[in-house]
Amino acid sequence: MIEFQQIIFLSIVQGITEFLPISSSAHLIFIPKIFNWNDQGILFDIAMHFGSLLAILFYYIKHQKDFIDSNTSKNYLSVNKLIIGSIPVLLFGFIFYDYIKINLRSVEVIGITTIIFAILLIVIEYNSKRIKILKNITYVDIIIIGLFQSIALIPGTSRSAIIIIASLLLGYDKKSSIIIAIMLSFPVILAAMIHEIIFINFSDLSIQLTFQIIISIVVTAITAYILIKYFIIYISKIGFYPFMIYRIILGSILLLLFV
Repeated sequence: MIEFQQIIFLSIVQGITEFLPISSSAHLIFIPKIFNWNDQGILFDIAMHFGSLLAILFYYIKHQKDFIDSNTSKNYLSVNKLIIGSIPVLLFGFIFYDYIKINLRSVEVIGITTIIFAILLIVIEYNSKRIKILKNITYVDIIIIGLFQSIALIPGTSRSAIIIIASLLLGYDKKSSIIIAIMLSFPVILAAMIHEIIFINFSDLSIQLTFQIIISIVVTAITAYILIKYFIIYISKIGFYPFMIYRIILGSILLLLFV
C-alpha cells in the first residue's frame, strides 16, 4: 500500500506532464527514485491514465466547435484519422514492449533523450513555417505524425514533444500542434490502459485501495483538464522554449545525480 500523499503528488504530476512536451513517463520513473517511494503499481497507472482520458474527453465535449467545420459538419480530427495516426506506435509498442521495458527504462536513457529532443524542438520551433491549422490536416499528415509518435516509445522522449515536432515540421502552428498531440494521445492511452488491466489481480482490491484509486482518477482528471485548457490558450504567447529549457536542466540533473 502506498502513502496517500504519494498518490496525490503523482496524480498531479501525471495530470501536468501527460500533455506537456516534457515526458510524463520520465517523471513517474525518476520521482519515486528521488523520494525513495515504492512503485505505485499497475492499478494506479491505470487510474491516472483513466483520469487523463476523462480530461481529453471533457475538453473535446466542451470545445467541440473547434474540431468541426460549421458549414460541412466535417470533423477535422475524425475517429478514422486518430486510429490511423495511432497504428504505428501501437504496432511498434507491441513488437518492442519487452525490449523497451528491460533495456530502455533507465535514468540514463531518460536523461539523454530529455536533452536531445529538447534541443531538437527548440531548433524546429525557431525554423518552423506555421502556415497550417487544424482544419488542414490530411490523412498523409496524420500518418507521418503517427510514425513520429512511435519514437515516443523511448522513455524520456515525450509523446507530446515528438508529435509537436512532427506537426511543426509539417507546417502546423503551435496551437494546432498541441491539439493534435492531445487528441492523438487518446487511443494510445486507452490501449495502454487496456493492456495494463490484463495484469490486474482484482482480489487485491480493498475498500481503502478502491477509494485511493478514485481519488487518483479525480485528481489526475482535474489537473489534466486545467492544464489542457490553459496550455492551448497561452501556447502561442509563451512558446515551447520554457519547457525545453526545463527539459535540458532536468536531463542534465538526472545524468549528474543518477548516472
